[in-house]
Amino acid sequence: MSPRQCRGGPRCRQWRRQWPCSLRRGSGGGRTAGCFSFYPTKNMQSIEGGLITTADPSLARTLRLLRNQGMEQRYHHQIVGTNGRMSDVSAAIARSQLRRLAALTDRRRANAAHLSRRLTDLPGLALPTTAEGAGHVWHQHTVRIGPGLGDRDTFAHNLQRAGIGTSVHYPIPLHRSPAYATVIDLPHTDAAADQALSLPVHPGLTTTQIDAVAQTVTTLAHASERAA
Repeated sequence: MSPRQCRGGPRCRQWRRQWPCSLRRGSGGGRTAGCFSFYPTKNMQSIEGGLITTADPSLARTLRLLRNQGMEQRYHHQIVGTNGRMSDVSAAIARSQLRRLAALTDRRRANAAHLSRRLTDLPGLALPTTAEGAGHVWHQHTVRIGPGLGDRDTFAHNLQRAGIGTSVHYPIPLHRSPAYATVIDLPHTDAAADQALSLPVHPGLTTTQIDAVAQTVTTLAHASERAA
């Protein structure tokens, strides 16, 4: 489903990476449904699988039917559905992850806050922010490498050489992708794709390691400024 209202259908916000995030009304952001992915790279994972939250009983029933080949009773197909059931193994992993999720989320938030404090006012570096009324869970701590710091990919390469892993989310905007290519001018989107760089804040990192990330970023930023 689209995050927007589509042809009179339900409103569904996709929180693929961000369980247990919140936006004013809690997880799901006040939409008819909220969709969460439990892919291995997410804050909570179950190898494969996901979760849909809704307060609409009719929609919940339809979703359960779609998940279970259109059946509520075995061999009685109410609608055309899919085999979308989570395996017992994946469910067991998810239950274990869920018990640890609050503590892991607190650690992510602490790491992200500490890294942002250490990088505050660093020229050329734009830090992520949290909107009013939102509960960020920091699946990614994505900064923007401004023109004054040189090329984003070079900056990332230099961090890698220093032992700091990074990721780019995402290098190719949809309007530049062959699947969705269209003639449209989106300069802000293009700039974000060229500048975005995600720094590590996962809960396995200690404060000392976050300090090392911050110090390395700061050193490279100052070196880039001098070279400019």
